[in-house]
Amino acid sequence: MTLGALAAALVAAGALAAVRRSAPPVRLIEPAPADAVVVQVDGEVVRPGLYRLAAGSRVADAVQAAGGMLPGADTQALNLARLLRDGDRVTVPPRASLDPTGPGAPVNINTADAARLETLPGIGPVLARRIVEYRNRHGPFQRLEDLLQVQGIGPRLLERLRPLVTVP
Repeated sequence: MTLGALAAALVAAGALAAVRRSAPPVRLIEPAPADAVVVQVDGEVVRPGLYRLAAGSRVADAVQAAGGMLPGADTQALNLARLLRDGDRVTVPPRASLDPTGPGAPVNINTADAARLETLPGIGPVLARRIVEYRNRHGPFQRLEDLLQVQGIGPRLLERLRPLVTVP
């Protein structure tokens, strides 16, 4: 047997032995428990959005992280003691009202004063004043999309306001 043939035989034998060895066992590793949860808070809160809270947080913690409930919120509609899970959505609904000018009723953007406009999510004193000034300068809003003409109101805010306001 030549030296080249011997070398080829040894390489083939080594390769065959490597194939015959069994692979190491597969070990599944459980993920460590998360120390935080991410939840979406929306509806009648001051600052709707996504919030990262400590694991073990409750609905009350999420509402507080979002700045608390607005005056028109239904404070009885949520179980504030419920534990949150990652990915939960907490929606604070408006309080039902038979009074069309009461909290929870759609806000007429053509008649509401600045204080009433401020009860809307995303509308603070500056935007409320701009809405009233725009209305006084240009007349009543003809359609909801006219709010886009007010400096500081963009498409995202308009979509958030759409179910909460009315233009008669």
